[in-house]
Amino acid sequence: MKKIILTIDYELFLGNKTGTVNECIIEPTRKLLSLLENNNSKMTVFWDILHYYRLLQLQERFIELKEDRVVIEEQILDLVKKGHDVQMHLHPHWLDAQYENGKWNFKYDRFKLHNLSRENNIEDINTIIGCISISKKIIENTIRKIKPLYTVTSFRAGGYLIEPFSELKEALELNKIYVDSSVALEMFNYNELFSYNFIKYPRQSFYRFEDSLTKVIDKGKFIEIPITTVKIPVLINILFTFLRRVKYPNLESRRSGSGSGEVNIKDQKKNSQKFVNLLTKKRVNQFTTDNNFREKFSYLYKKVPNYSMMILHPKLLNDHTLGLLYEYLSNYKIKFISLPEYLKIYG
Repeated sequence: MKKIILTIDYELFLGNKTGTVNECIIEPTRKLLSLLENNNSKMTVFWDILHYYRLLQLQERFIELKEDRVVIEEQILDLVKKGHDVQMHLHPHWLDAQYENGKWNFKYDRFKLHNLSRENNIEDINTIIGCISISKKIIENTIRKIKPLYTVTSFRAGGYLIEPFSELKEALELNKIYVDSSVALEMFNYNELFSYNFIKYPRQSFYRFEDSLTKVIDKGKFIEIPITTVKIPVLINILFTFLRRVKYPNLESRRSGSGSGEVNIKDQKKNSQKFVNLLTKKRVNQFTTDNNFREKFSYLYKKVPNYSMMILHPKLLNDHTLGLLYEYLSNYKIKFISLPEYLKIYG
């Protein structure tokens, strides 16, 4: 049996179809929670807290948003009561989100935390330092209703946009948030909305750093616990692409959530280039059930070592992936642990 750190990003979709709180967050998380109880597994929940902040702002004007706020809070408290960990996940585009005619409309000018004001104003959520400070306070005030000593100590940047870390360091340090899990080793992404490149980052499952995530500092204040990734050879990736299209063509249509991940951005790679890459380059995949299927997840599972970090999004769970998790948990192939449990061993 492998012990795996399980982290989930507790959030809605981006784009024009965010999906509903019940279908994309509450129900899939409830199903996941039920599965984890099979072998007393635990997880860390990275809570998209600025969504909740916007619900707090608008709940008196829209009864449905108040209902969303209430069910989210109830589930977060239930998770904590059952021994799960809740930490900070920030998508600042929520600060500009407008709710009109029963749907969310987004601007993405401030999708990246770094695009907030650098003014040293801890009381203004539109500043970097204020956003992190106020978000921490909201999470702690909520959870301390049932767990008085609860503190936020870990962070995952929305869209994995942690860099340049130096611009966030002061705010994180002020709030005593010293653990990050935003790096997806050897992965990169280039588009107009969010770009990152983790190709040259330390190939370690745990390391300390100070000012730069690319440089290991043995006595650094900060800890990086990256999302585990696996390189898939070209021929195996071709096989998985074939299986996905032929054996599992409707996989995403059977997910628990609704909504779409599409955003109006330009894809910088033409289809022809994507096809060439498929035939010539190894693919790097996160250790996740997101958009995966039995054969591919089995391959990833066999490749990752003990105490790897797995990421999943409740909004992307479906009957197939829930079935996979049930199989691995009930057969004791995996025991999931939370970040605090892991840090007791390695921190």
